[in-house]
Amino acid sequence: MKKLIIVFTLIIATNYLLAQTEISAFNATGGGYSTSYLTDYQCLGINPANLGWTRNDHTMNIGFFEFSGSIYAEPLTRSQVVNDMFNSSFKLDMEGKLDAASNFTDTRVIGQGSVMGIGFSYQDEEIGGFAFSIRERLIWHSILNDNAASYLFIGYNDPYFDSLEVENGETIGYSTDSQLASIIYKGTDNHMLTYREYNFGYGRKVMKKEDFTWYLGVGLKYLVGYGMTQYYQNSSGELVGFSALSPTFGVEYDEPTPSQIDGTGYKKVGSGFGFDIGTTFEYKEKLRISLALNDIGSIKWNGNVYMANDNRAWKIETAGLDNYNIFEQGELIVTDNHPDDPSTWTGLEEKKFNLPMNLRGGVSYRFNEMIEAGADIYVPLGDKVPGVYEAPVFGVGAKYDPAEWVQLSIGVVSGGKFGTNIPFGVLFYPIKKEINTWEIGFSIRDMTSFFKSKNPTVSLAFGFLRFSFGTKEASTRYLEEE
Repeated sequence: MKKLIIVFTLIIATNYLLAQTEISAFNATGGGYSTSYLTDYQCLGINPANLGWTRNDHTMNIGFFEFSGSIYAEPLTRSQVVNDMFNSSFKLDMEGKLDAASNFTDTRVIGQGSVMGIGFSYQDEEIGGFAFSIRERLIWHSILNDNAASYLFIGYNDPYFDSLEVENGETIGYSTDSQLASIIYKGTDNHMLTYREYNFGYGRKVMKKEDFTWYLGVGLKYLVGYGMTQYYQNSSGELVGFSALSPTFGVEYDEPTPSQIDGTGYKKVGSGFGFDIGTTFEYKEKLRISLALNDIGSIKWNGNVYMANDNRAWKIETAGLDNYNIFEQGELIVTDNHPDDPSTWTGLEEKKFNLPMNLRGGVSYRFNEMIEAGADIYVPLGDKVPGVYEAPVFGVGAKYDPAEWVQLSIGVVSGGKFGTNIPFGVLFYPIKKEINTWEIGFSIRDMTSFFKSKNPTVSLAFGFLRFSFGTKEASTRYLEEE
């Protein structure tokens, strides 16, 4: 009758956490805006209308292994995130464990990741632009109340477990006044969503006047789900908890489920479809204004699906974690429900969730060949579902090309309940010719995290294998309208 404590959405991230609210790209993350900036295959999932125009003069673009990931950790310092979060070599004494429980109380851990395995696009002035990409996505959020954080680090030493016994040489803590999970974990809000995305997009020019051009685009994606969790109390105080996890996460339930998937490794536990729509308005090829609605659709989870029941937390068999490596040890933090209660988990055949739909808006202006500035807004929409962001995110930034072979970018991003960040990026062109181009670069989401100790955002986005080739020809399609 084991019941994973409410931190179960922490423990399953062992293989993923460093694997973003939104998809981003290594050559846009540092600037703080992307909705009106990214084009070719990089605009998939952001604004497919931008497939109607190209930033360079090439018809084809291809990229491999473009990565973007970040961790925002209110409970820890930057040094602790980098050195201790994945390290089991040091030990916390009781005072340190008490401090850790206090630090993890009502504080957020937000992890976001995107890995594009391959992306390809072909853009033609006459027929429009086509693009395809395969991307792994992770969206992660965790906030623990005082009880959850205390049980995580202190275990049966917490006063809630007021009766200790030794069974087979192991100390076990019992509560003689056990409470419902919805009461003792009130305020806890954990959710995670990870899946593979096969995305196909099309965008084109639909109107052109002398100084004004209008683009429209649509993206269609097939989603293969590998993991979903959700655990919180709704506005009525009722417990809401669901889980569907691939065998690779190593989470086992004692209760059977009609959607059982056996074996090991990454196996599909859900699938679905989604689509994106977008538009961009361009004035004199300098000013661009964009709007996009993304992640419209749903995933049906039909593998290892469970629903949490509101039972009493009765027994715990551990003294808690002795370091910050919650991903390696967290699976040991379990409690048993009271023997008089029904099973904590009920197996389901399937559970359908909408995708974390979002609205993006953006504007950018090219002052000259060297300087461009822009702004973005990201607004979460729809229901409270796994992967949804808590609040809108705003960004402003600029890009500067001091030479043909390099571009620098900097910005300010705020909102989403992760504070204010200052991203920075560098992009190099080892090859930049009329017939082909090679781009490499990296960016970070917050420069200030290198100099501050609290509320750090540890991040990195990079790409080394992005190539462009083919010479774009001018269109004659709209000459009669000019």
